[in-house]
Amino acid sequence: TIQMTNGGTGPYNSSLLLVTSGRGSLPPSVALVNPKAPNNVTVLLDNFFARQFNSLNDIIVHPSGKLFFTDVTYGFLNLFRPNPLLPNQVYRFDPVDGTVRVVATDFDKCNGIALTADGNTAYIYAFDVDTRTHVFKNRRIFAYVDTGVPDGLEVDTNGNVYAGCGDGVQVWNDEGTLLGKFFLGMTSANLVFATDGRLVILAETKIFVADIAAKGIPPISP
Repeated sequence: TIQMTNGGTGPYNSSLLLVTSGRGSLPPSVALVNPKAPNNVTVLLDNFFARQFNSLNDIIVHPSGKLFFTDVTYGFLNLFRPNPLLPNQVYRFDPVDGTVRVVATDFDKCNGIALTADGNTAYIYAFDVDTRTHVFKNRRIFAYVDTGVPDGLEVDTNGNVYAGCGDGVQVWNDEGTLLGKFFLGMTSANLVFATDGRLVILAETKIFVADIAAKGIPPISP
């Protein structure tokens, strides 16, 4: 079984690639979930050098095939996880050789994560991604959010960045200029391009589908 899922992506090897927040003494994890019966689960990673993660939040596949994911203390702050053992950080996991490393740190609370199609720019803030080590470099402010805080992130094929925010979804170009909003009048926690021109928005109590001209970056699967 798997519980307390948060962010995810896919298809990945014909499965869903999910991160979990953990609960109590049960560790947060990166897991593959078969969407078809028998819906079996394979845990890929649940510790960093024998230390439990805090509460994994979001995950994305880099063009290299490595997995980038964010870890933040929301479980502790919401009283369902013990005291944190690690800082709020971004990690890179290699599913081929099993290695894991920190690629970005010194966050208040890192949340959603997105990449450009070439994998050279990462968005939490905005970072350059080192082509050899994948360490996030040249951290810089990307855009201003006027309502709430950004949560889930997506990037389209034109390089525009979408974020779930306190009033719906806000969209910026690659320079951080606001292009517009999908105004929902409620917080949007996450979003995903389901097909070309179709954006699925996960608000707190409702799911919206927006038919738009933009196309999402195709998911990467080995």
